Amino acid sequence: MGAIAIEFEKPRQGRRYRSLIHRPDGLVVAFEGGAYNKVGGPAREVPHDLAHLIVEEELGLRAGVWGVLAAGGMFAHATVVSGRRAPHAARRGREAIDRAGDRIMQAEILTRAVCDVALAGRPADPRTIRREIGERWWSDDVTAAAIDRARERLHDAASRWAALAPAATLREAWRLPLP
Repeated sequence: MGAIAIEFEKPRQGRRYRSLIHRPDGLVVAFEGGAYNKVGGPAREVPHDLAHLIVEEELGLRAGVWGVLAAGGMFAHATVVSGRRAPHAARRGREAIDRAGDRIMQAEILTRAVCDVALAGRPADPRTIRREIGERWWSDDVTAAAIDRARERLHDAASRWAALAPAATLREAWRLPLP
């Protein structure tokens, strides 16, 4: 399977943004967001859901927010905006979320931890992150190289988002295998 297209729509006004994922099942799902992560760099912040995409990809977190959405899961603030849901899609979506279990929260915690490293300009030290988040949320895929890649992408995404005109779209993709 190829990359799954994801678009981040900047609002005409205000700070609420919308993400659109073009799923392999033919649906386009909107994911409403409004939170931002501070990541440092010239632009300083990035939409929270974009931070998730970057960190989940760089750390190989296949069953985080974006992996679950790509696999058919639906969260409370996600809605189908195009396409027709297949029979039993709701059940399969719940199963995708159930299979992910705590890995969704793991992705949330690791996204915050990596954004904090990017904001502080700290060295990419996996031992420090492991100590801060605890063993329950740890992933052996958190390497110094992965943190550095995520930090670079977060700063780049923040700059591209800041330069984006109101009502314009930032295009990204989910490239990891489905969970």
